[in-house]
Amino acid sequence: MTNTKLFLLLTIIISFFGCGLERMASEYDKVIYEQTPKVLEVHGGDVFVDLKGTFPEKYFAKNAIVEITPIIISETGEETKLKSVILQGEHATGGDETIFYESGGTFVYSDKIEYKENMKSSNLELRALATLEDDNKILGPVTVANGVVSTSMRVKNDEKIEIANHGYKEVETISETATIYFLVNKSNIRTTEKSDADVQKLKDFIRLGYKTESFVIKSSASPEGTEKINTELSDDRQNSTLEYAKYLLKRLKADGADNDDYYKKSSAGADWDGFNKLVSNSSINEKNTILSLNDRNKQKSQKERGELLKDMTQVYDALENDVLQYLRKSEITINSYLPKKTREEIVLLSKTNPSELTIEELLYSASIEENASRSLEIYSTAIDLHNDWRAYNNIAAYHLTEENLDRAYEYLNKAKENGGANESSVLTNLGIIASWNGELNKARNLFNKANTDPLNLAILDIRQGKYSSAADVLRGNSYNAALANILNGNNNYTCIENTAECFYLNAIAGARAGNETMLFTNLEKSIQKSETYIKEALNDLEFEKYRTHDKFIFLTK
Repeated sequence: MTNTKLFLLLTIIISFFGCGLERMASEYDKVIYEQTPKVLEVHGGDVFVDLKGTFPEKYFAKNAIVEITPIIISETGEETKLKSVILQGEHATGGDETIFYESGGTFVYSDKIEYKENMKSSNLELRALATLEDDNKILGPVTVANGVVSTSMRVKNDEKIEIANHGYKEVETISETATIYFLVNKSNIRTTEKSDADVQKLKDFIRLGYKTESFVIKSSASPEGTEKINTELSDDRQNSTLEYAKYLLKRLKADGADNDDYYKKSSAGADWDGFNKLVSNSSINEKNTILSLNDRNKQKSQKERGELLKDMTQVYDALENDVLQYLRKSEITINSYLPKKTREEIVLLSKTNPSELTIEELLYSASIEENASRSLEIYSTAIDLHNDWRAYNNIAAYHLTEENLDRAYEYLNKAKENGGANESSVLTNLGIIASWNGELNKARNLFNKANTDPLNLAILDIRQGKYSSAADVLRGNSYNAALANILNGNNNYTCIENTAECFYLNAIAGARAGNETMLFTNLEKSIQKSETYIKEALNDLEFEKYRTHDKFIFLTK
């Protein structure tokens, strides 16, 4: 082949390839791009891009490669690139999808990117670079969407911030019990039982002089006898024990001893539950056989079950020594009110001498209405005196209510260092901080570990785009309940809070439902409460269809 012919051939090839890119560039307006939905939306804190591109017949050069990169351009010009997609002609390689020359073809594309506030007024632009051998050509660019609907980001920081339980009980009872044991088929109280150690402890308890909540007398019998005998025996033991208890309590001048209303009686008859428990805890070799036999015969009469015990001659002595003798008994229990400082005393001491209060009393004092303005001071005192994790957590909770996350986080870390690392309130409050900072998976892990209030999980569901599950939990007409339902497609759901943000949310619902009365009535109320919603409405694509409406123009001028 002569040099002239070779040069001519190369010129034709170069011209052919060059014409391929030129033609693709000149006919690029025939390529159709569709974004679904037509306006970008935020869900779960991310902007979702879902594209479909359609190339016409005899457009895509067989050896060409086209790299398409979606870019979100904010109103300030900041560019955020999403992942690229590479398309190849039928004779090319290395692409994600193939587009044929004769028939053309389509491709679909999905990606998401973290939402930023400056994306609300933005453009989604596709930039394409076509390559053929060593030549390349820029195609486009093409704008496929304008702005981002960010209604899902309007979540109200309304989580339940956790105050650690102070652990103080305004009313608390304390008990002491003496057990009286009886001989077989006997109901009289032996002198030895009256001088037993637990009776002496009961006497010492009475001498403390506490106010009485109740006196409880409980009696029982061992189950080897008949039902009638055991019931009568249990009742007789109850009566004799009650008589002795009243004598003892009155002699020692126990509070309420003369008041019959304080006495509560209980006669169990044959104590099978106690029998099973004692056998189970005993060292009797045949205890499993005894328990199994008793369980299989529990529907039989008391007499039959009692006779069954007597028939166990080989183990009866062991049962008598380890089990039965401890079921022939009565118990005298005194339930008394533990002496407490009065509310007034606790309030006074929290101001004048907090070191005289226990940590529970001190933390409790911070919850008393009279001390509401001093709660931070009291928690700081609790830290100085006791270095208690609850005080650190509760100071953090205060800072959370002020949305001062850095200070809250600082105190929560101190709570963790001082014994609160696995406490529900600390984990919940850390989860709230993570949620507000957009660390949604971290927040969910913390909430789950804390077994947090369902309200917190439901609000997190909104933030993560799980609108149905959020709507199932958030009942009523609170702001977040309305938001969850609107995002879940229920545009007739309204918020009843008398706030600007609530009325604005109702206006969005009206726009989505095509209900102009609902839209403009609520938008007007919102703007009346806060003129900042004029700018919000002007930039909000929820109202795009209404921007030329006279009422909208009037309200936002």
